[in-house]
Amino acid sequence: MSGLSTTDRRTFVACCVYAGCAGMLGAAEPSNRNAKSLKEKTAAPGGATSPLAGAKKSFDFAYCGIYCTACELHLTGGKDGKKCKGCTHPSMESQCGIFACAKEKKVANCGLCESFETCEKLKAHHEKPLYRQVARRTCAKIKKDGIEVVAAEQKTRWTCKSCGKLFPWNTTGKCPHCGKPVDALSEKEV
Repeated sequence: MSGLSTTDRRTFVACCVYAGCAGMLGAAEPSNRNAKSLKEKTAAPGGATSPLAGAKKSFDFAYCGIYCTACELHLTGGKDGKKCKGCTHPSMESQCGIFACAKEKKVANCGLCESFETCEKLKAHHEKPLYRQVARRTCAKIKKDGIEVVAAEQKTRWTCKSCGKLFPWNTTGKCPHCGKPVDALSEKEV
């Protein structure tokens, strides 16, 4: 992939994002060859199915409600170039207390937890900075409308109207792809 031009790399990443969204929305289904392995991965020990078995897997949101799909670390990677897969991805591990609690309770998002409204640990986590305050509202919307609906809304929110590419929610107001103005994260979203 190192031989690809910047445009080709961007096209590749955009195609991967669109393919992932298509799968999440049911527009793409796994092949028969992969369907069996996916079912085996959702089965719990002893043949019982996990609480999330049969549910579509979505790694768009962190357990706390942060929209990972439009996070700069997910889109472009950190200083080391490694891209974050998001804390809900099965390969991820974290020292975050929210991560540990959600994994223990086997919830896909804190908004889906029975303790969401009263959880003091989560309330403290959502106090500051702004993107975490917005994450609290996102959890509440997920509780009300479901992950798929909120994921589609977030994808629209963080897609540049000029070039059609996802831009990070921590942008300063210009699309990093085309340079056109975009709506940056603001207090009105809390």
